[in-house]
Amino acid sequence: MNRVRTLVLDEVESTQDAARTHAAMGAPEITAILSFNQTSGRGRQGRTWASPAGKNIALSLLLRPAVHPERGALLGMLASVAVMETLADLGLGLNLGLKWPNDVLCSNRKIAGILSEASIHGNRLDFVIVGVGVNVNTRAGEFPASLKTRATSVYAETGRMRDLSTVAELLIERFTGLYDQALENDLAGVARLWEQRWVHKGRLVRRPDAVGTAEHIDASGALILRDERGKLLRITSGEAEIVEKIDTGAGA
Repeated sequence: MNRVRTLVLDEVESTQDAARTHAAMGAPEITAILSFNQTSGRGRQGRTWASPAGKNIALSLLLRPAVHPERGALLGMLASVAVMETLADLGLGLNLGLKWPNDVLCSNRKIAGILSEASIHGNRLDFVIVGVGVNVNTRAGEFPASLKTRATSVYAETGRMRDLSTVAELLIERFTGLYDQALENDLAGVARLWEQRWVHKGRLVRRPDAVGTAEHIDASGALILRDERGKLLRITSGEAEIVEKIDTGAGA
């Protein structure tokens, strides 16, 4: 963790915006912006990321990898693996799995989300900011009504509070280790690493524009679906919802 520069903010509107500001100021990789009180967090597709003050982890990682811009999306997937492994390491027997493109599920509910934003100049990846939101100590009744059946937390699942600083430190350490290993192979193994933890493989999933069986994840992180005619569809953005409820299995 010596190469990680961690900035802990008492309160912040968005760790993503704070990381972008530091990126513009020339902050090196890996710069981690951490807060336990994020007031205007955002998720994927412009959604709001709701988080009660002092209950959860909001973390943005500023990365400057020397990889092709097309591989930038893999860093969000790598972060979801790091979150899942960190939660598994807590030894609480959480029922964990990954949902494409980079959500972390616990008992089929979202316990963490990832937002990856890149700055690209021509064919060069300037930087990537990977935002991570982890629900740690939120009580079930504290989730907004719209999320009560879709979100969960470590506390909601176990009835046990966790020290946020300790969990955040473990997460940063886990991500850094995975990141260093992945860079040795130009991020080539990230998709396979992610797919091993994917709960919807082989399941029927639905998108606004297609329904198909989730076949695999390609080397760039795209979702490959097989439709009812047997045609393979390559999905690079958006979401894919499971058509039927499934059991994710136990543990990591």
